[in-house]
Amino acid sequence: MSRKSATNTKTFRSTIAFASITIFLMVAPALASAYFGFGIFTVMSQSMQPYMSAGDEILTDVVSAHDVHTGDVILFINPDNLEQIAHRVIKSTTNDSQHYIFTTKGDSNPAVDTPTLTYHTNAPIRRVIAVVPAVGYFLDAVSSTATKTVGSIGLIGYLAFLIRKSRKDAEPELAPGALAEDEIAKRVEQLVKEHLKSMPATNTPTVADPLSDQQDNRAKIYI
Repeated sequence: MSRKSATNTKTFRSTIAFASITIFLMVAPALASAYFGFGIFTVMSQSMQPYMSAGDEILTDVVSAHDVHTGDVILFINPDNLEQIAHRVIKSTTNDSQHYIFTTKGDSNPAVDTPTLTYHTNAPIRRVIAVVPAVGYFLDAVSSTATKTVGSIGLIGYLAFLIRKSRKDAEPELAPGALAEDEIAKRVEQLVKEHLKSMPATNTPTVADPLSDQQDNRAKIYI
């Protein structure tokens, strides 16, 4: 294998690997949520410092309300603006063993959240299980619909370009001054024609046909 061909193969493999990783990052949040119940969210405020900061990424699982304990960080909907909030449970009470009442608060906020949260004992709640610092905005950008569309089109176009380029490079290269097969065939044909034209004309001996003589003789018989 030539050095040029080996380089093209290495470049092609590297591009395939990069494309695979990029596509995985695009669909990883959806796959994690759909098949494993995990959720990936980006922190947008500083209300939970120092535990988490804006731009961090949090990983959540789903538990029942009776599995939530004081000190857990849970996700819930803010009734004022319908945004998701991740705050810590600082108090958990129950009055009939069927409903749990949670009091939450941001670690850096001076006051508790209002109103309190009431859930049925088997209600699903998202609980924070891990925090990944400073990658939230990047994953948001990679996972956005516009980025997925533009990135997919770009990757497909680039891969098509590499495939065409690798096929072109795979064709055998002619040495300097060498002729292609069709050009060689045309030149050989031209030389043969020129050679035939240059040959002197010769008298071709004829062979008498006895049958034709007999036919002539019979034609001359008179009755």
